[in-house]
Amino acid sequence: MPKKKKKNKKKKNEFITKIKGFFNSFKILVVALIIILITLIWFSNHLMSTSRTYMFNGQGNYVLIENGVISLNYDINLLVGSGITYIAEEDHLVNKYKMGYYVNDGQEFIAIAVIEGSNELGFLLSGVVNELSRFNISEPYHNNSFFTRKKIKALDDGLYFIMEATTTENIIINEHINLNFYRVSK
Repeated sequence: MPKKKKKNKKKKNEFITKIKGFFNSFKILVVALIIILITLIWFSNHLMSTSRTYMFNGQGNYVLIENGVISLNYDINLLVGSGITYIAEEDHLVNKYKMGYYVNDGQEFIAIAVIEGSNELGFLLSGVVNELSRFNISEPYHNNSFFTRKKIKALDDGLYFIMEATTTENIIINEHINLNFYRVSK
């Protein structure tokens, strides 16, 4: 039995020596560095492809939209849609309104950010547009409340500002603005 133990111990020592030799070789170092480099390149490419920044502006009969930004990246999704000004010469007293940013998936308009309200006495439409239309949204990337995958995919086909309002005289104001929308990131 003692010879068998010595033989097993000798085999174990030879195995450990071979493993140490393998990990101390130049080849394994090169292979490990190549694997690390490929992983880093893939990861940085993934981060760059998930980060998208868009700018938008546009004008309709009632509103002028300037300096809007949508930023979608790995940490946070953000919409800054300020810079909206009422430009129509005639102001309207409205008792119901709904306005906001939408995308079109080819079948329907899908809301990203919408503000709506109603009051039987009425609101001045210019006041609603100039004072209440601050569209600033930020959400964590994986939250998916405002920026779902479907909406993000539809962004490639454009962004719309839609304003629907009913005046106190039951006149319907319906404005759909296809915004100038362009991507500023890779």
